[in-house]
Amino acid sequence: MRLKYGLRSIKLQTTERPGESFLYNLYTAFVTISVLVFIAIYNTSFITVVTLGGTVLGSALTGLCSALLAFLLRKTLRKKTARCLLGMAGCGCIIGATASCLPGWDIRPGIETALFLLALCFLVTEINEYTLNDGTT
Repeated sequence: MRLKYGLRSIKLQTTERPGESFLYNLYTAFVTISVLVFIAIYNTSFITVVTLGGTVLGSALTGLCSALLAFLLRKTLRKKTARCLLGMAGCGCIIGATASCLPGWDIRPGIETALFLLALCFLVTEINEYTLNDGTT
């Protein structure tokens, strides 16, 4: 990084390695989404889980998979609208797959649950867009 100062240029040294920022952002997205999903599932009755360990594991899987999905979408798609729509659909699929794979998870059918999942997937997608933002879009 160079700054022009009068007739001289000053070179600033940065201690950040090339991959540090990305890994930090990915970890931040993973932890934030996992906590959000855990609180949303634990405090509502739309998705019932038998054990606390199942809630923790399911929210961690949802956070990890959605952060990785958002990273892949960010690398392949340029338009934010397309990324958000595919991210919301992917988040719904991730929650559905988590509920079908983990024992003790039950998604209650109904319009309230669909609206709850839509809002949850929207929040997850926006958290991913905010935390994985690299300043290019």
